[in-house]
Amino acid sequence: MFYPKFHCELNYIESFWVEAKRYSRLHCNYSFNHLKEVVPHALDSISLTKIRQFSRRSARYMSAYELGLSGKAAVFAVKRYRSYRRVPETVLEEFGNM
Repeated sequence: MFYPKFHCELNYIESFWVEAKRYSRLHCNYSFNHLKEVVPHALDSISLTKIRQFSRRSARYMSAYELGLSGKAAVFAVKRYRSYRRVPETVLEEFGNM
């Protein structure tokens, strides 16, 4: 699959790497040998549930972009409709009334 450049929110593996890097920073003493020990633990620390959450958020961004939202409107819609797998079409009416 190919994703558009500069849209890391569409690829959920980017969120996975962010979580892995966060774990590594918190548990590393910043030596290369210790980092080689911590990275496998960081990758294993991310649960399947969390990975699915990343995937659903990416799907909501795709849905928002397909509806024609961009920028701050897409971010707002994705955060507002967090419980849905997609952004509903009625969100366009909400932005039209603002």
